[in-house]
Amino acid sequence: MKSSRFIMMLLFANIITLNAQHKQPNILFISIDDLRSELHAYGVADMITPNLDAIAAQGRLFKRHYAQVPTCGPSRMVMLTGKNLTSSDEISHPLLGNRLAGKPETDNPETFIHHLKRNGYYTVGMGKISHSISGRRGKELELPHSWNDFVTNPDAFQMYAGGEHRDAKKTPPFEMLDVADEVYPDGRVAQFAVKELEKRANAKQPFFMAVGFLRPHLPFSAPKKYWDLYDRSKMNLSPNPDAPKNVADEFLHNSEEFFGQYYSPEKGGARKRISDAYAKQIIHANHAAVSFVDAQVGKVMDKLKELGLDKNTIVVVWGDHGWHLGDQTIWGKHSAFENALNSAMIVKTPQMKKAGIPSNSLIASVDIYPTLCELTGIQKPKGLDGTSFAPILDNPKNETRTEVLSYWKDVVSMRTDRYRLAI
Repeated sequence: MKSSRFIMMLLFANIITLNAQHKQPNILFISIDDLRSELHAYGVADMITPNLDAIAAQGRLFKRHYAQVPTCGPSRMVMLTGKNLTSSDEISHPLLGNRLAGKPETDNPETFIHHLKRNGYYTVGMGKISHSISGRRGKELELPHSWNDFVTNPDAFQMYAGGEHRDAKKTPPFEMLDVADEVYPDGRVAQFAVKELEKRANAKQPFFMAVGFLRPHLPFSAPKKYWDLYDRSKMNLSPNPDAPKNVADEFLHNSEEFFGQYYSPEKGGARKRISDAYAKQIIHANHAAVSFVDAQVGKVMDKLKELGLDKNTIVVVWGDHGWHLGDQTIWGKHSAFENALNSAMIVKTPQMKKAGIPSNSLIASVDIYPTLCELTGIQKPKGLDGTSFAPILDNPKNETRTEVLSYWKDVVSMRTDRYRLAI
């Protein structure tokens, strides 16, 4: 009798173990605006990014991740839909919201988030995920059928601590004030994420949570303590500060966002360098903003671990595109060069094999959709343009692409293993 009871207990324990092993993983998706592949984990020694570095040490850092479009809205549209642009007319920030907001649900999922929701996931978002920082187009959600809940951040578009909006005649492209993290939207978004994780901790339904941080998008506003991490005198200037020889004018631009939308004591632009002193001031501001957002990521990751959710949660850190810090005389994105298209990308999965070893394989933002489908065991919809990079998560030596196509205005840019061609 005792032996029969013991056998039954073993069987029951095995069933529980099997159920735990087959439970669908949660997904924490962290979007960071304008994040270059310039973290300490990428080998940039003077960057102070311990929290993002920790994710890289436990996951897979991608050295050659490329966005399809070097600007926010269209890049996010491609990532969310898993489909490339079909014309230069689609390079528009509000395009995805214009297409979807207020529209009825169809058989085709509007985004991979919608697809996860249809397949049993509880989906919640906060911050900048599609394009609008409020997640809305007017009163309607930009992604009306993707979310179970979208957390509204009051004063989401706040750029400066006092609530000012950018003004080309008086507001600089950065701000340093001795204030708490929560004075800025990213600090509040981190708080929202922590509270939402607490809600999800005991839920039976797997969750997808998207957390969208603004910095280091302009203006480079960050509390003083993050500026104090760096010694400006030791800042490195761009290794490629001049325009390439014989480059056509259409491949350069006058950094209109930086010099046209903010007050600047010096004006640079295509083929025109600014002083080294001012360049270091801007680079210092950018690094402070990156360290600021790194700290917010750390708050979310700490809560994930504290709740024990890290054991069954896929973590994706995605930079929507790159940014020139004086490279090729450009201060901004909006180019077909490597600096504007290469961005940070880190993926951490539970029980990852060969964790901490980075990948040199080519991947693209459009690949995220099919990859998440494969990782969650959900059949991907037909018509996606991306290729799953799940095999690289198993082994960093695997490769899933031979080239990546990107687009800016009428320029098509192709990145291969050794070269970039832009026409």
